[in-house]
Amino acid sequence: MKKHRKTLLWLTPILLFCLYWLGIYLSLKNPMEEIVYSENGGMMRYVMFKPFTETIGNDGIWKEDEEFQIYPYSKGIVGGNEELSVMMFRGTPNWTYMYDLELQKGVTLGFIFKYNSSKKLFLQKEVYLSKEDTTYEGQQLLDQLATYGKDRAWLKKQSKKVVEQYILGTWFRNGSSRYSLKNLGDMKIEYNKLIEE
Repeated sequence: MKKHRKTLLWLTPILLFCLYWLGIYLSLKNPMEEIVYSENGGMMRYVMFKPFTETIGNDGIWKEDEEFQIYPYSKGIVGGNEELSVMMFRGTPNWTYMYDLELQKGVTLGFIFKYNSSKKLFLQKEVYLSKEDTTYEGQQLLDQLATYGKDRAWLKKQSKKVVEQYILGTWFRNGSSRYSLKNLGDMKIEYNKLIEE
């Protein structure tokens, strides 16, 4: 009887740890919740995931007194004429991803993606082109793109590349093995209406 009691006493902390881990694991219903937890979660995050900033090739440290921080993705992830960064907010999973592609000197195509945690939606909020201190959106953007031999189909392909390869793809390769592009949990991706028309 004493042996069983000792074994039970020894196994109880391990069992409690496993149940705690399982509870957190099951509470993360999509990749964006995993991403946020990997950076903002408690000590258990180090057991479950690599920190998000490490997965994007950034070794910046988020100081405790900072409400938000902007971290760029490394050049090993995005191309030489591209920039991608994430604006992370403490205490909320509603992070913003900003992407710029230099089409030529002084001409930049930009996307802004945002995760809406209440709707479980990863949304492409903005698509714009900046040229000579002027910003173009909508049909004017498409007209400007045409001068560089690009159209709506290219814009959609580029948007999907940023989401599927750079943002989510990087996490699937370097951070999580639970979710994938075929299994996004309860999250949906919605692209800007300009490229969906």
